[in-house]
Amino acid sequence: MTIGNFSNQLKIPLLVAVLLILASGIIVTIMQAGVRFLSSDVHPFTIVFFRAFLGVLILLPLAGRFGLEVFKTTSPKLQILRGIIGSCGLLCFFYGLSLVTLAEAVTLGFTVPIFATLLAIVFFKEQVGKWRWFAIFTGMLGVCVIVRPDLEIGLGPILVLIASFSWAISVLIAKRLTQGDSDISIAFWQTVGNVPLAFVMSLYVWETPNQIQFFILVAIAVLGTMAQMSLNAALRRGDVSFLLPFDYLRLLWSVLIGYFFFKEFPDYGLFIGGFFIVFATSLMTFREAKRS
Repeated sequence: MTIGNFSNQLKIPLLVAVLLILASGIIVTIMQAGVRFLSSDVHPFTIVFFRAFLGVLILLPLAGRFGLEVFKTTSPKLQILRGIIGSCGLLCFFYGLSLVTLAEAVTLGFTVPIFATLLAIVFFKEQVGKWRWFAIFTGMLGVCVIVRPDLEIGLGPILVLIASFSWAISVLIAKRLTQGDSDISIAFWQTVGNVPLAFVMSLYVWETPNQIQFFILVAIAVLGTMAQMSLNAALRRGDVSFLLPFDYLRLLWSVLIGYFFFKEFPDYGLFIGGFFIVFATSLMTFREAKRS
């Protein structure tokens, strides 16, 4: 084998990882656009329930492939807690997505690593250097630019930020679960855990969807599952620090889809705040990769 052939073989997995994370970003943005479109006729809580319930049905065939490994967990209480917190995040995000532009929701969603770092400092006494503190303050500055606290803050951005905070807690719980549970089990029980609370909340606003609406709900569930599987497959083939910049292209997809399908175009504040948030999360990821 020549050096050139060996180099090409090394590049192939990275190329596949890049294509997978690009696909994941495009798919999840289309899914979110579907939620935004459907939320004008179907309550977001109902959309969350169908997203969770149909997601479980989609994942059930994994039991046939991986057997009981899908259901095994060493920490049932943590799995239940993560399911409740994750479903709260999903309910808030889908509701917030119905109130803000697609680009704004995507941008504020990138604050999850910032919240996760703050929570790790408070609860796990994690030591953070000056660069990560700088990244935290930069990210929070970006949030302030987007939500504009000097003006009246709308419900939509608040709900999206609550969702990001909830998912940050979920990330830390998942990190603890990896010590005894498989990735498959964690993903499966997260999806199952989203169902009960979403079902209860949907009862208060329930309206049976028609055939077209149900088709869109199925598409949302399928696209959401595909996006998560693509992201996981990408992360298995490449480092987060290498793949993260490609995931930020979701901002571009959200602006394009928002403009062409919803006639939305973000103002300058979103671009400035988005730059701060992207810079902050990138700095955190690169510093973490260097430390590792």
